[in-house]
Amino acid sequence: MSCIKTLLVPILLLSAAVANADQAKVDVWKGFLKPKYFPNRELIVDGGVIELRTPYRAEDAAVTPVSITAKFPQTNERFIKKIYMFVDENPQPLVGIFHLTRLMARADLAMRVRFDQYTNIRAVAVLNNGEHHLVSNFVKAQGGCSAPLAADFAAAMKTIGTMRFKLIGKPNEDNTFIGQFMLSHPNVTGMQKDQKTQLIRPAHYVKKVTLYYNDEHIFTAETGFSISANPSFRFLFRRVDGGKLRAEVSDSKGMTWTQTFSVEV
Repeated sequence: MSCIKTLLVPILLLSAAVANADQAKVDVWKGFLKPKYFPNRELIVDGGVIELRTPYRAEDAAVTPVSITAKFPQTNERFIKKIYMFVDENPQPLVGIFHLTRLMARADLAMRVRFDQYTNIRAVAVLNNGEHHLVSNFVKAQGGCSAPLAADFAAAMKTIGTMRFKLIGKPNEDNTFIGQFMLSHPNVTGMQKDQKTQLIRPAHYVKKVTLYYNDEHIFTAETGFSISANPSFRFLFRRVDGGKLRAEVSDSKGMTWTQTFSVEV
């Protein structure tokens, strides 16, 4: 009888381990994200609308560069009106919903994203004809959502809401150029320790960024804390002479900021 017990114990432990492993293999995308955001919606996986560029192994999981490049220009006949971005295994998987306009020459966006563990990142482009196109990459990165805050958090908070805007390179021949909008904000995830007090800081992150060019809407980013600290967005848009760019920002604690920049070409 004792021999049987001796054999049963490792078998039961192995069965429990297998059960736990099966539970850990839950497909977050198929089980939760796809049904929540795109119920009964066909997602076309062909790579013909947007390209998603990410490093296979991130140097820093808290500031991983991610870019989206559209395969065609924004025109009245065909344009991308919205892009969803997800990091499957992040505590807050929805990185952002980006509402785009035809003032953008192409629906190109670049930003920095947090990765909490090895996972897929996905982008879904919604066209004006209703089509939904999905692209995804696997990224090896971990710890980005709990990475330490700035050593001097009080100093970081003194500059919160500070904005900058600049042009990248020279204007293109078709009167388009790349703009970069930068915002000073710690984008606290609620999972990070303050380096001085060793206490967990409550979540405090940017929720909405809207950019206008000469009072025309360029794009709106509805974001969460999967965007890195000090959010930065690069985008392509059409140029006119004597332009002004206006940024409107709000965060999860109700703080708001607005600033206008002269676009010097």
